[in-house]
Amino acid sequence: MVLVVVLVALLAVARVPVRAYLKLIAGPLLFMAMSILPLLFTLSFHPLHLGVLPDGVQLALRVSLRALAGVNCLFFLILTTPIPQILGVMHRCRVPAVVTEISVLVYRHAWVFVSTVGGIRRAQEARLGYTSYGRSYRSLAMLTGALFGQALQRGRALERGLDARNWQGEFRVLDDAPAASAATVTFIVLLEVAVLGVTVAWLSL
Repeated sequence: MVLVVVLVALLAVARVPVRAYLKLIAGPLLFMAMSILPLLFTLSFHPLHLGVLPDGVQLALRVSLRALAGVNCLFFLILTTPIPQILGVMHRCRVPAVVTEISVLVYRHAWVFVSTVGGIRRAQEARLGYTSYGRSYRSLAMLTGALFGQALQRGRALERGLDARNWQGEFRVLDDAPAASAATVTFIVLLEVAVLGVTVAWLSL
């Protein structure tokens, strides 16, 4: 039920493009497909025998659905809620400032490094750096070294910039998102109560 509700909220309410969602879920699905194999089969060596566990299919299905529900809840958060709003909630919940500040830095620099890696790789491909296995390994090593050097350089530049602005240990982030209406909050609460009620009724059967 959680999986169904989140998928409807993602694709129908939030209108996340199906193609973008499929690209995002492909990685977890591949990892999950490899992870549930030990739940399906049993292997013995005396004598050598490979078979399907009696309840393996049911166990693998249960674990897969729970994992998919959890992953999609995380996807719903990251695809619908900007980072300033998440940080605002963390501040209101009295989360230590050091946690939120590290979160801001990690979020910011993750995308900076992704862009940097893309630029370096495109430059290497333009110079035929990935035309053979040997060149690919050499180009990958050069990319890693360049990225490490740029990370140190950006870190030092960020530290100098914060010191120059008399940073006191907290980033001020503007959260201009409109407040949720009472009707929206009421609907979300009723929906969660309904999901919880159905879950409890299902487990009591």
